[in-house]
Amino acid sequence: MTTLDTAPSTGADTFARYAMIACAIIAPLAIATSLLITPIAVTAEGESLVRSFAAHLDSYPTESYLGLLSMIAMIPGILAVSKVARAGKPVLGLVGMVLAFILALPVSPDTDDPLYAALKSGLDPQTATKLLNALNNDMPTSVLGISFFPGLIGFVLLGVAVLLGKSAPAWSAILLIVAPFLIPVAWLAGLSNTVAAVAWLVMTAAMGSVALALPKPTP
Repeated sequence: MTTLDTAPSTGADTFARYAMIACAIIAPLAIATSLLITPIAVTAEGESLVRSFAAHLDSYPTESYLGLLSMIAMIPGILAVSKVARAGKPVLGLVGMVLAFILALPVSPDTDDPLYAALKSGLDPQTATKLLNALNNDMPTSVLGISFFPGLIGFVLLGVAVLLGKSAPAWSAILLIVAPFLIPVAWLAGLSNTVAAVAWLVMTAAMGSVALALPKPTP
């Protein structure tokens, strides 16, 4: 296993290490938790999604705050995983990190907040569905909706870099390679929130276990 470089440290270095590990766990775990507790059928599409959203409108704020928590934690979480990946394979790890950051940045247009605002203001589901379709398909930035997939590929590359560079246990690298392929399945196949949550729990185990390989500060 590749040994990450260490240097004399302070208490701040120790705090930073544990904070980055915590973020690598919290970011995907918040998404998994949101999927498990929300009654909204988030893997549905079109009018089915809008009607489910409308039926459980009061549950959305909790989901929204969990999403915000995940977004805040995702950047340091990716940095933690990337540092481990780049220790063994610097170039591959860098490419993976750049792509993975797509998941942490608001690249594609948000649809949940506008949908919530529309339904909260009394817009009927049929009109709200048209709004959702316009946001997904008719905005100049709608094409960026597929940017989610390059972001997932970034995590796969980080997992490959960890595996080839032996900078973390092989099982954690394999989890990091597999998890990004599992995440879109629930949406593409129209499966339940629980199935979607399980994929994000696998990602939680992957990111957390890789981040644990961050070097411990030396006295």
